[in-house]
Amino acid sequence: LRFTNMRAAALEQLYQDFEMRGVDMFRGVHESAADDAEEDDAANQQFTAILRAATELVTEIDIVKNQMKPCFAPHWHIEALWSSCVAHVCSNHIVQQIGGPDGQNLPELTITQLLELVAWVEYFRETIEETFPEVASMRDTKKTYFEERPELFDSDKRSVNMQNATDSLAWVNNMLWEVH
Repeated sequence: LRFTNMRAAALEQLYQDFEMRGVDMFRGVHESAADDAEEDDAANQQFTAILRAATELVTEIDIVKNQMKPCFAPHWHIEALWSSCVAHVCSNHIVQQIGGPDGQNLPELTITQLLELVAWVEYFRETIEETFPEVASMRDTKKTYFEERPELFDSDKRSVNMQNATDSLAWVNNMLWEVH
């Protein structure tokens, strides 16, 4: 008989599904922007659409926390899994829009875009720190998460490693605040 670890497989599938939710959200934004590419204001529309998509994903943190979390065992830390996926996907798209971690495109943004970016970063930070209060005091993180998705599971893959999850959330929180 061959047994599988159903909990580990389920957690990994949730992680992939959560990540794909964010990727699909942004894919739709990019496709829509490509359709509007002839317009003079296409870049501005894409920037605004990316922030709108990021806002929707961050808003869903409360939905996951209040409606999904009670359906899972506490050690699954479903809100940390969702929030980490949202933070990773959103930060990558926003950092691309501003020209990388150094913000090379920031001088090219309009005042309205800069204000929208500042407002989004503050909204993200408030949401993350309200959901995970320990993140507010974390200024140094173990690693950076630009190109790779965070490793959120314990070694047995049967539960979320909260230290890794909060570390990745703190890194995104701090990195975006620096941009802010």
